[in-house]
Amino acid sequence: MNCLVVIAHPSPKSLCRTLAEKAVDVLQTAGHEVVIEDLYRNEFAPALTAAERSSYYERRYETAAVRSEIERLQSAEGLVLCFPTWWFGFPAILKGWFDRAWAPGVAYDHADDLGPIKPSCIVCERCLL
Repeated sequence: MNCLVVIAHPSPKSLCRTLAEKAVDVLQTAGHEVVIEDLYRNEFAPALTAAERSSYYERRYETAAVRSEIERLQSAEGLVLCFPTWWFGFPAILKGWFDRAWAPGVAYDHADDLGPIKPSCIVCERCLL
């Protein structure tokens, strides 16, 4: 199985990084392929660009700036998220990754009437049961 391990902690000596390294080790030992998305090391920019935001409800979402993140996400069959809980939620960098990579036409589609979103191919109806 192709697994994506996403790390969202700035400290190289954090518990999150230690747990992520352990997860990678266990997955690889079990024979899985592992890709690491280290948001801080990769200097991921969490803010939507103007082009991304203006295209959010258009026919085609502007993916140019996050194409590589989207490709890694779409090729994953398993996902491990390693992040701290800050102020009762996840870090802003991870929220930005969700906003930018889990985008319209990638992880979901908008309903024609702008009602509830429809899961896309990476989150299929079968998986939600």
